[in-house]
Amino acid sequence: MDEMAAAMGTSKSIVYRYFTDKPGLQAAVGVAVLDEMAHALIEAAQEEATPHDQVEAMVGVYVHMLTTSPNVYRYVTDVANQPSTLTTFLTRVAEYVAAALQHILNQRGQDPSLAMMWAVGMVGFVRGAGEEWLNSPHPRVEPEELQRNITAWLWHGAAPEGE
Repeated sequence: MDEMAAAMGTSKSIVYRYFTDKPGLQAAVGVAVLDEMAHALIEAAQEEATPHDQVEAMVGVYVHMLTTSPNVYRYVTDVANQPSTLTTFLTRVAEYVAAALQHILNQRGQDPSLAMMWAVGMVGFVRGAGEEWLNSPHPRVEPEELQRNITAWLWHGAAPEGE
């Protein structure tokens, strides 16, 4: 909290006035990150023409947050300090993704009630792959390649593109 207060240019007592403890601050940061991601996910799903492009755009939102703000990402998803924050974070992201996937399923004449299951699977996959990238001691691929790879794995599995 001392470091946070110093970074904000205020005293620790002021920070504690608004956030009673670190988990409270972590939850508030999580809400702010979710609001930003929600807008970006909705925009990504609405702007892209094909379902594949919509999925790639949504993956891009997650990859962008992970690669441009890794410390914020780590803070919001830190299970040791606040396990419920991570659960809430992942559930909310899945809900935003499910809304777009429901539309994709409707367009294809498939059962839209499966959207949440698909979204939870996607979010788990993207999170796992993204965190492996973030924590890898090896040279990392560029974020754009990470986005393309994750999208291809989600969309095609191990099959070559076009199959």
